[in-house]
Amino acid sequence: MSMAPQELENSASKFASDAIKADSQGAYGMAISGYQNAAATLMKLMRLYPDSKLNQIYTERIRAYQSRVKELQNTRAGNIEPVVDPNASPEEQRKSLARAQPKSDDSMEDLVLKEKPDVKWSEVIGLDDAKNALRESIVYPSKRPDLFPLGWPRGMLLYGPPGTGKTMLAAATAHELDGYFIVVDAASMMSKWLGEAEKMYQNFLQWLVGIVKKKVSL
Repeated sequence: MSMAPQELENSASKFASDAIKADSQGAYGMAISGYQNAAATLMKLMRLYPDSKLNQIYTERIRAYQSRVKELQNTRAGNIEPVVDPNASPEEQRKSLARAQPKSDDSMEDLVLKEKPDVKWSEVIGLDDAKNALRESIVYPSKRPDLFPLGWPRGMLLYGPPGTGKTMLAAATAHELDGYFIVVDAASMMSKWLGEAEKMYQNFLQWLVGIVKKKVSL
C-alpha cells in the first residue's frame, strides 16, 4: 500500500532536516545520504500524485537537495580550492574571492517559481482561522489599499510541524494576489565556505527588500 501524501511529505522533511543538521556539523556523508533520501521521497510523491498542486514546489526542493549533494561530494573528493591561495598572483586571488561571493540577484531569481501555483482557497481544507487571518491581514488590504489608510501587515509567519498546510496556505495567498511564490530551502543556503551561508541569508533578505520597494506582491 502506498503511503499517503502527508506521510511522504513528512518523511521528506525529516530526511532534509537531519541532512541540514549533519551538514552544519560537517558530517558530510550523513548529509549526502539525507539529502538523497529527501529528494527520492519527493520524487516518489510526485510519481504517485502527478496532479498535485505542490509538485512545482517539490521540484524546486529536489533541485536544491541535488545541488547541495554535488557540492558536498566535491568537498569530500578534495576538489575544493581554498578561498584565497597565499601563493597565487594578485589576479588569481581576486578571482578566488569573486567566486566566493554570495548569490547574485540573478541566481536569487531562480528561487521564484516561473509558473505560479494554481492553488485556490477552496482547495485548502480546514484551517479556517489561518485563512481568515491571511485574507484580513494580507489579501484584502493588498487588493483595496484605499480602505486601509493606516497601513497593514506586510507579512505573516506560519509555523508548525511539516504537513500542517503552511505551504498550501502560502500558495493560495500568492494565487489570490497573482504574486510571486518564492521557494527557499535551507539546503540552497548552505555553503562550503565558512561564514558564507550567513552572507547568503543577508543577500537574500536584501533582495526581498528590493522587491518590496518595487511594490511587487509576494
